[in-house]
Amino acid sequence: MSLGHRYHGRIVLIGSFVAALFAACAQGNHIDPSGGAGAGAGGEGGGGIPPGQIGGPCDDDTPCEQGDCTVVGANKYCTVPCPPGCPAGTYCAIINGDSICVPDLGNQCLPCMTKLQCPNPSDACLIAPAGDRFCAQDCTTDGQCPNGFTCLEGAKYPPKPGDGEMPDAGPPDDAGDAGDAGDGGLDAGPPKPPQGQAYKFCVPNLPFSCPCSEKRDGVEKDCANSNEYGTCSGVETCNGESGDFEGCTAKVPAAETCNASDDDCDGMSDEGDPNALCSAEGPVPPHASWACTPQGSCELGPCEPGWASYPPGPIANGCSCPTEMGEPNDLCANATPAGSVSDTSGSSITITGSLGGASDVDVWSFDTIDTNELTTNSYHVSIDFVAPMPNDEFVVDVIRGDMCTDTPSGGAVGITSYDWCVDGKSADGLQGEVPCANDGTQPVHCNNNGTKYYVRVYRKLGATGTCTQYSLLVTAQGGDPCDFTQKCQ
Repeated sequence: MSLGHRYHGRIVLIGSFVAALFAACAQGNHIDPSGGAGAGAGGEGGGGIPPGQIGGPCDDDTPCEQGDCTVVGANKYCTVPCPPGCPAGTYCAIINGDSICVPDLGNQCLPCMTKLQCPNPSDACLIAPAGDRFCAQDCTTDGQCPNGFTCLEGAKYPPKPGDGEMPDAGPPDDAGDAGDAGDGGLDAGPPKPPQGQAYKFCVPNLPFSCPCSEKRDGVEKDCANSNEYGTCSGVETCNGESGDFEGCTAKVPAAETCNASDDDCDGMSDEGDPNALCSAEGPVPPHASWACTPQGSCELGPCEPGWASYPPGPIANGCSCPTEMGEPNDLCANATPAGSVSDTSGSSITITGSLGGASDVDVWSFDTIDTNELTTNSYHVSIDFVAPMPNDEFVVDVIRGDMCTDTPSGGAVGITSYDWCVDGKSADGLQGEVPCANDGTQPVHCNNNGTKYYVRVYRKLGATGTCTQYSLLVTAQGGDPCDFTQKCQ
């Protein structure tokens, strides 16, 4: 036999008295959401309702004046079926499959982590959009909720982002199936639970979180600060004494700067143009840019093409050292072509550059042309520094022929002057055209000596680094004196 049928005989006997009582109390379930337990004074338990009355505590020694003594959660209370409406201090909830009037124990908005912390077993522990959890009264049967709250299917709470108002829960029905929750901009959601099981609950209207009250003291919920730079999130805490959520930890969004922090709260740190991120450090350094390090500090960024930051100095100096446009040319494979030179009068090449770093190397290449002079051969390759003067900083490696190497050896390594003579030997011991093939027809100009040259310019060991430009003069007709005692016979 259902609980409703068990009560039927008793209700008939008390007749108009009970009818008048229920009529007077039908609107009494609009309770104080801050935790007040509704009307009723004196007694113990049951939200202040006296023992034996509907919603009041009961046991074998204190029977119910009307209704049955029913186990609700951890205690026993006097209950009657619903609908019709429940007396003040109680509300209609589904207990063990039956809809009965149970005491309001300040359930609505109590803090919780699980539904076991909510006083009545048919209540739910829900999560508001702002992240705060709260106990929500069962309203499946009659759809009635305290002021400021709406009866909504638990599966449709919280509302989707962007919903401006609480969806319409739809009218309840007396069978315990409260109907659709209205279109409300939400999906139909999962199927409703079977009849006799709570699935609708009282949830707060905008802003969708329970008000701060003494019983919610210390509860945290999400908060945010927004402006033209973005939105930053944090949490604020309920001050039960003042009744306000206070102390939002969200920072104020700001323009990104180089500080290893997400200033505009977009999930990235120090993104954007480094020159803008480091604008507080001063103007953009000359011929360079700012760079923002992963540690959030500003340093000198890449130099413009044709400029180097050497020797090191203040960031404000920027990249003050001009370099040759062939950079990078530190390897044989990317040598800078400097042209060609012949053993005709007036032919020469001037190679000018600078070393933009402590270990910088400049590799140049050029071709030499040995012209056929029939009765003589004036081919004589000469390479000399003409700037700076004096030269206490730069040396060269000279590589004669196509086989350039980045690690040369021999007499033409680490020198400041080079000569290669025909029919003799250069003053510094570099071999010229000796011996030569003399077949009687070419006693002097034995061979065509024209070939490719590579020159590696670098700073000599121990020299103080500067941005001073160097200049090399290359000719193929004469230079330093040669020892012609070793000329062709």
